[in-house]
Amino acid sequence: MINYASPSVSGLNSSGLYRFSRNPMYVSYFLFFSGCVLLTKSLLLGGIVLVFIISTHWIILSEERWCSEKFGESYEQYRKKVRRYL
Repeated sequence: MINYASPSVSGLNSSGLYRFSRNPMYVSYFLFFSGCVLLTKSLLLGGIVLVFIISTHWIILSEERWCSEKFGESYEQYRKKVRRYL
């Protein structure tokens, strides 16, 4: 919780889970919902989760453009060090 709530002075958070993934919240959603699909063995839920993952990827791409504009070079350096998902 601390890492989600306490970004650096510049506003860019690169500590805690953000050292391993630029989008740890989305990764946890993907894992949780994929686990639900495996537990229920539901093709319908699998399709919904697949649509969710694809649409979320496009949201992440737009968020990355915004972060690049807002944080500039510091975000670009962060992008080079940390993967988008895992």
